[in-house]
Amino acid sequence: MPVMPIVTVPDPVLNKKCQKIEEFDDETKKLGKDLVETLLNAKNPEGAGLAAPQIGILKRVIVVRKFMSNPLDPYKELSQEFILFNPEVISHSPDKETDWEGCLSIPDTYGKVERPKKVKVKAQNQNGEEITLNASGFFSRVIQHEIDHLDGILFTDKTVGKVLNEEQLDKLYEDYSRIAA
Repeated sequence: MPVMPIVTVPDPVLNKKCQKIEEFDDETKKLGKDLVETLLNAKNPEGAGLAAPQIGILKRVIVVRKFMSNPLDPYKELSQEFILFNPEVISHSPDKETDWEGCLSIPDTYGKVERPKKVKVKAQNQNGEEITLNASGFFSRVIQHEIDHLDGILFTDKTVGKVLNEEQLDKLYEDYSRIAA
């Protein structure tokens, strides 16, 4: 599967709504695999999710990574990738949290976004079968961020407060670590 180039702002494709997947054929399955391959090859920064419009395709497909601690090596994280076709949030917790987000399509930009802590998502797998996922914490945030992409919404449309570059964000975390120590 090829690694696709990631579309970045100000490309107008990032602000368009995507079309629902109607046929679950080889082309659709290839799109899901291309998204996974592209996401897994993203470095500096590493990505937690990717939506089809981020590779220039206006289809309702996302791939999201769920990170878990590795029981065999506490210094190494494991991840599982989920390819979701036509995903939609069907319910969410009333509890919200505000945290930092970044995006492979908006390099060197970070901002705080308020989102529900937990979501229940209905989607289809690569065979068109309906699936549901319950997500919380960072995984929930990633899913919501990627679904926003399918509706032409970027995280910068939702930021609360200042937007920082990577150097500023690193300094903020460094300062916080010193205060917390």
